[in-house]
Amino acid sequence: MAGAEAAQVRNVGIVGHGGTGKTMLIEHALHAAGVTKRIGTIEAGNTVGDYLEEEIERQQTIAMKLMHCDWNDTRIHFIDHPGYVDFIGEVAASAPLVDGFIVVVDATTGVQVGTDNAIKYADTYGTPRAIFVNKLDRENTDFNGVVEGIQEAFGPQCVPLVIPIGHAENLTGVTNILTGGSAESADEIAELKTGMSDVVAETDDALLEKYLEEGELSEEEFHRGLTMGIQSGKIVPILAGCATKDIGIAELLDLIAKDFPSPLSRTFSAQNGEAAKPIDISVDGPFIGQVFRSVVDPFVGHLTLFRVISGTLRSDSEFYNVTTQSKERTGKIHLLNGKEHNVVESVGPGDLGAMTKLKHTHFGDTIAVAGTAVEFPKIELPDSMVKLAINPKSRADEDKIGEALNRIDEEDPTFTHYRDPSTNEHVVKGMGDLQLEILLERMKRKYHVEAETHVPKVAFKETIKGKADIQGKHKKQSGGHGQYGDVHLRISPNKRGEGYKFVDSVVGGVVPKQYIPHVDKGCQDALAKGVIAGYPVVDAVIELHFGSYHDVDSSEMAFKTAAGQAIRKGVVKAKPCLLEPIMEIEITIPDEFMGDVNGDLNSRRGRIIGMEPVGGGRQCIKATVPEAEILRYSTDLRSMTGGRGSYALKFSSYDEVPNEVAKEVIAEFEKHKTEES
Repeated sequence: MAGAEAAQVRNVGIVGHGGTGKTMLIEHALHAAGVTKRIGTIEAGNTVGDYLEEEIERQQTIAMKLMHCDWNDTRIHFIDHPGYVDFIGEVAASAPLVDGFIVVVDATTGVQVGTDNAIKYADTYGTPRAIFVNKLDRENTDFNGVVEGIQEAFGPQCVPLVIPIGHAENLTGVTNILTGGSAESADEIAELKTGMSDVVAETDDALLEKYLEEGELSEEEFHRGLTMGIQSGKIVPILAGCATKDIGIAELLDLIAKDFPSPLSRTFSAQNGEAAKPIDISVDGPFIGQVFRSVVDPFVGHLTLFRVISGTLRSDSEFYNVTTQSKERTGKIHLLNGKEHNVVESVGPGDLGAMTKLKHTHFGDTIAVAGTAVEFPKIELPDSMVKLAINPKSRADEDKIGEALNRIDEEDPTFTHYRDPSTNEHVVKGMGDLQLEILLERMKRKYHVEAETHVPKVAFKETIKGKADIQGKHKKQSGGHGQYGDVHLRISPNKRGEGYKFVDSVVGGVVPKQYIPHVDKGCQDALAKGVIAGYPVVDAVIELHFGSYHDVDSSEMAFKTAAGQAIRKGVVKAKPCLLEPIMEIEITIPDEFMGDVNGDLNSRRGRIIGMEPVGGGRQCIKATVPEAEILRYSTDLRSMTGGRGSYALKFSSYDEVPNEVAKEVIAEFEKHKTEES
């Protein structure tokens, strides 16, 4: 790719709430640019973007897709993103690497949680963005009302640039306020252009000075200021349209091609040891890029999606993975249009490409020419908060489930699975119930593994608050050698968090030395199984101070058994209690939901530590809350806030369970024990 061509590359993420028409917008853009000969529909399941079985069945996008087209001598790369919060990780994965966002807003609903999330990521990375108000052909739509809602939510820098001609079923087209319109709309356009002039002038000191002195800008100055404002984020243009009627599509493509930044104007920094080093971006410089997605494509297998930051990567060459410190062959390089793969000789700055069959390259890796020492920062993903315990349905599934979950883990970096040592459950984690449901459906469809899920157990623990002195004796006589072990243990609490401690205070050899380690092991085994509710007993000091033995019948097993008996009796006498994990939670919500969320936290035995504003009409509530009370909090918070709340969790400490809650847990344990016996 020549340098002039690189300056004509654009890449944009299409983002917004679910159901706003993002996929159909790209569908019509590809058709307008001559990439496709027919226009697919969501209902028919034949769009370029939504081709996965799950997407066709559910009629919604669930994974990011790459598409591209040429418009006005400009190559435009699109990333179509899912809109629902369960798949926000798809937006987070690509956000650091796109040069612009098109935020799609449904004219019938206005600003929604998906709009908030999209703008949040644009703000985080300082990414230029434009807002496309879609579906203006619907009844009861009001473009001006939607604009007011956008400005109220995101600021006065959001200004109309393309406005509708007609209304609802009478929508006939759009007009750009800079190029004029019909005589009937002349007054409205003049007023909007004056408002736009105020915003444009503020993008540059020289323009502002001239505007204040003369009251107007030349056409060249206006366009230059507009482009500068869009690329700096000081101006967010709002465009009207209806994707399914091809209204506003050409104007949107014009804006991307003319006013969005080229990859040569981007600023990227990479780590060189401890220091950050700016990357010199050029076509002819050394190749460097970053991977933002690994997918298992149903047509070609494993695909690695990457963005070229600088330099040129050629097909059938090789590159160096800086992150894993390994060499890889590129093989064929593809530019994607959904499931269609166009093989290209090379890709340059700004291009979003794909490679197949890479062995050592994964999400977030830095790829470059051999000898490169710099590495891009890790791509930050939102924390996965929804957990489910998973069990295979059959013995055959049990043999395959681990490998199937590993494959899904490779495809989606927001999904993970692990064995919880505290509860011995296999746990899957994701961004939401819908995401986990779809991934488990995929596991069944692709890997033929069926599983059942349930709410995971809470990792309660048991401890003691008092002391006890107890004897454990194991005596059994049969035909030959018998079994004899006798121990006297003092049980007392250890400091919280300091765990188990065994003290050998035996004198006079009443318990021979060779048996003492087995007394210790018997104590640990019994404590690990729990006494009052089946959870491990922690923070206990066990002192062996007396005992007796038999010359013939004593054995390691006998003393281990005797120790276990003593523990089970002694813990009951030493004022046992339950401990539960306490989590630190930070909840970010719009101001209007403060009362509901605070009241809900109190009902969950939460303790509010503090609250602070975080901008954009939002508050962050910091609190501690028992894990048992928030196992389904993702769903509950979404319901309370209309999907506009988010939260982060981390473990804080263990604390004693209130008596009424402890009784329920112990009763449940006794019930299961009775059923099993």
